[in-house]
Amino acid sequence: MSVEHCEAIAECRREIHAINKSHILFLDETALRVNAAPTSTIVAPGETPYVIVDDDTAYARRYDMIACCSYDRVFPPKVYSPNERREEGVKGINTAMLISYIQDILAQAVGAMDVYPIILVLDRSRIHNIDEIKQAFHDWGCQELTDVIKMPTQAAKRMSPLDNSLFHDWKERIRLRGRITSANIEQVMADEWNNTKVKSIQSCYHHCLLFQRQDVYADCPLPSQHKHNN
Repeated sequence: MSVEHCEAIAECRREIHAINKSHILFLDETALRVNAAPTSTIVAPGETPYVIVDDDTAYARRYDMIACCSYDRVFPPKVYSPNERREEGVKGINTAMLISYIQDILAQAVGAMDVYPIILVLDRSRIHNIDEIKQAFHDWGCQELTDVIKMPTQAAKRMSPLDNSLFHDWKERIRLRGRITSANIEQVMADEWNNTKVKSIQSCYHHCLLFQRQDVYADCPLPSQHKHNN
C-alpha cells in the first residue's frame, strides 16, 4: 500500500465528508453460487448430518446481483441468473445490464426519496460508464442524480459500505437460511438484501470512515512510514 494510494483514498473521503450523508448512494455488484450453504448446522436425532445443495462443485451456477444503498436504506436489487447472462452473451454483469437495472428499478426508487441532489459513488469497474449512468437516471425522470464519484482503484474494501461489509453480512444471512437451490436462490438473495438493517448500514459507514469528524487516515496500514498529515 503506497502513500499515494492512501492519499487518494483520503481525498475521496474528504469529498464525501462535505456531502450530507442522506444525499449519497453506493452501488456495486456481487455474486452468489447455488452451492452456498451453512458451514455448520444443528442436527436433530435421526436427521442427516449435512446440508443438501444442488451443486457442490467450484463450477456451481453463479447468480449476479446489482445492489445500492444510502445511509439509511437499501434499494431493491436486481439478480441476474446464468440463463440471463447466457442470453446477453456475457460471463458477468455488463454495462447494458447495469443500465437496465437503473431504468427498471433504481431510478424510480431514488426519485421517490424526494432528496436533491443525489451523488452516486462507484468503483472503477469498466462497466461503470459515468455518462451512460447519468443519462439512464435522467431519461427515466430522476433528475435528482447530479454527480458520480469514482473511488480510487482498489479502494472499495476501505471506502464502500457495500464491500465493507454489507455484502459479507448478506451472504452470511443467506447461509443461515439452509438449503439453497436454483429454485429459491434469486428470491433468497433479494429477500435477505431487502432485510438489511439500518444499523448495519451505518456501522459500515463508520468502518469506512465516511463521517465528517473521522480521521481519513485512521485505517492506513503503514502510518509510521506514510506519516500522513490531516
